[in-house]
Amino acid sequence: MSVNIYGLIFLMAAITFSCRYLFLMRKCPIVLSDKARKALEYTAPSVLTAMWVPIVFFGHQTTQDEFVTSPFLYAGLLTLLVAAKVKNTLVVVTIGMGVFGLLQVLSKI
Repeated sequence: MSVNIYGLIFLMAAITFSCRYLFLMRKCPIVLSDKARKALEYTAPSVLTAMWVPIVFFGHQTTQDEFVTSPFLYAGLLTLLVAAKVKNTLVVVTIGMGVFGLLQVLSKI
């Protein structure tokens, strides 16, 4: 069973690498149109949103009162504000994680 899982992971990695490599390789004749390039600008924010929405709203069992004081909520909101101003995804994720960690520590005190 584990051999099938490792094979599947390897296959997914190979597919992901080959798709990205084709677009990054300079000798490849694939040229994206301006419309396609513009559409690809939204992939990072879309993936980030798909990751944080379930975590903030469904990732933990809390009551309504606890949700209002939840570090998940405030770190998520701050991350949204930072993402609106800063276009660097790595910076946004790092700030969001740092604020969440700080809020987690402060909530334990």
